[in-house]
Amino acid sequence: MYRPRDVEYFQCKGVLVSSSKALHRGKGFDHWIIEIISKRHNITAAQVVLRWGIQKGLIVVAKTSNFDRMVENRDILHFSLGQDEMAKLDSITTEKDVSDRETLEKERKTQM
Repeated sequence: MYRPRDVEYFQCKGVLVSSSKALHRGKGFDHWIIEIISKRHNITAAQVVLRWGIQKGLIVVAKTSNFDRMVENRDILHFSLGQDEMAKLDSITTEKDVSDRETLEKERKTQM
């Protein structure tokens, strides 16, 4: 999940945006859009998500303790995603997702 309005706002101001928990422990890797794109390019779901972030102009940091995944996660510059693929990946995050996340964050802050 990402916040398109926030990313656009900061990027328009020339502020670099970092993706915290870029891979979010693999959550969402089984989404049909990611699966189709990974099969089309013969790459992993993680590589799809990381490349999407790079093409969005985000600072992408992937965390893993597995050496093979470290190597795999760095191997994302030999392909690019088409505009249609980027649009489909963008569509995975809905307005409801963003709203639900904002509500959750507000609830967590009030519990502190």
